[in-house]
Amino acid sequence: MIKYSSEVMIDRPPKDVIDAHLDAAVLAKWTPMVDVAYDGPGRPGVGTTGRFRMAEGPFKGMIEMRIDELDPQRRIAFTATHPALEWKSESIAAPAGSGTRFTYSGAIRLKGWRRLLEPFMAGEVRRGEAQEALRLKALLEGDAGAAPA
Repeated sequence: MIKYSSEVMIDRPPKDVIDAHLDAAVLAKWTPMVDVAYDGPGRPGVGTTGRFRMAEGPFKGMIEMRIDELDPQRRIAFTATHPALEWKSESIAAPAGSGTRFTYSGAIRLKGWRRLLEPFMAGEVRRGEAQEALRLKALLEGDAGAAPA
């Protein structure tokens, strides 16, 4: 299992940080997820499903996702599944002064023979997820030019 966790201060309220997870178009701006779509009309909530694919990397095809937990002011948890993996992700947006302490964490379990790749992929996953948190910070603070590639 590959576990990751990163933390960044964002000069925006916690609700804005969680909203960046619930808007498919915004989610695609700070993560490598493309073709992001939630099922059903209206604002996503607990139980909402959807799908996305990764712009690059070894996992081809659509990855199914589900919102498992949601506090629109503080926390969101997802499960993503694909024939090659199961991925649990949690984002916590804690008030901190006039902004938010954003903690972005999760665990990816590869399936079948791919489990052998976990030790080789772990560092790249951790770096990539930490960069996503920094891209979210730059996006929400209006400094997209400062976001790492």
